[in-house]
Amino acid sequence: MKSTTFLSLILTICLPLVVSAQVKKEAPERGLHTVVLDAGHGGKDPGCSWGDKLEKNLNLNIVLTLGEMIEQAYPDVEVIYTRKDDRFIELHERGNIANRAGADLFISVHTDAVSNTEAHGSSTYIMGNDKSEKNLAVAQRENSVIVLEGDYEAKYEGYDPNSAESFIIFSLMQYAHAEQSMVFAEMVQKHYARTTKITDRGARQGPYLVLWRTAMPSVLTEVGFMTNKGDREYLHSKEGQAAVCKALFDAFSEYRTRCNTKAGESVAGVEPKQAEQPKAKVEVKTEQPKANVEVKTEQPKVDVRVEQPKTNVVVKTEQAKPKVEVKAEVAKPKAEATAEPKYFVQLCTLSAKSNPNDGKFGAYKGRIVQAQTATGKWRCMVAAESLQAARTLAAEANQKGFRGAFVVALKGGEYKRVN
Repeated sequence: MKSTTFLSLILTICLPLVVSAQVKKEAPERGLHTVVLDAGHGGKDPGCSWGDKLEKNLNLNIVLTLGEMIEQAYPDVEVIYTRKDDRFIELHERGNIANRAGADLFISVHTDAVSNTEAHGSSTYIMGNDKSEKNLAVAQRENSVIVLEGDYEAKYEGYDPNSAESFIIFSLMQYAHAEQSMVFAEMVQKHYARTTKITDRGARQGPYLVLWRTAMPSVLTEVGFMTNKGDREYLHSKEGQAAVCKALFDAFSEYRTRCNTKAGESVAGVEPKQAEQPKAKVEVKTEQPKANVEVKTEQPKVDVRVEQPKTNVVVKTEQAKPKVEVKAEVAKPKAEATAEPKYFVQLCTLSAKSNPNDGKFGAYKGRIVQAQTATGKWRCMVAAESLQAARTLAAEANQKGFRGAFVVALKGGEYKRVN
């Protein structure tokens, strides 16, 4: 036990440094030519169920439809399936299929389940080191299928599905593609929000074994909750499944365009629905000139020389005013530097600002505080009176369906996670 704890500590400290060096040496940009679609569970592993509704069947229906859409739209893209029927595929083998194919993207489709039947919405995960108790429990549920495999301890190098330490170790092994994985995960969530009636719960991190050794950008998407009546009925309707497949297809198309554009390759498809992609590009190009025009027209106003003589005339009265203002402004940062941090619990990160009273925030609607990140995403948080109160609130939020909720502190204008 002590040796395992020591190994966990060493990996936690050292591996990110090694991986960060690997990320800097990433291979040159390449186009997207091969995608592996993974229908979660199957065969003797039904996944979560509700009556006669089985997760393994829903996942397979979505994957087969998505694959057909991609094949029809992009004949140049090879679509590989980890399973096309009701069979059991070991978790490590799903990743191996993608690696052997030299895939450029791996998408694993799942359906969520928790004891709280009020929890609803879609989430997309990348491999990451989120150690929140509830998030570990969810990953533990998805990973527990390995006990159905023979000799799983040897295959997963000593991984113990009942040990939190194992999660910490294995979550550090897919950093090389974390950035691109998160780019695609956020695209998936954006298109879910645009196309489906499923609530957007954001892109997150989680220690999932199916993503463990994939040597390419990889995500696991939970399309909704089997344990929530609204999600369950929508996902098992023709309308719901069609909307989910379209959202995933649109996310794939956007990501393919991004990859191929950077690699200098063709981005054209053959399906009429791909006309949406050029429109997006046209809008970006037309908006940029507008921004340039506004900047150019504002600059002459700032540099108007006619005003300079006026400034010279009243220079003595105007100089006195700025000195007072500067002193007041200098004092503010000092006050902030000495002020106690404010604590919040971050429930999720969304691609767009939301109504704080939106039902997707469940018990916390009306209490939501939002702040934009440096990447343009929006933190959705709940304020707490103290650090201890924040820790208690985070544990409560995890129990109420916001898996991965964690404490953040606001100090000096910056939000930082509190472990």
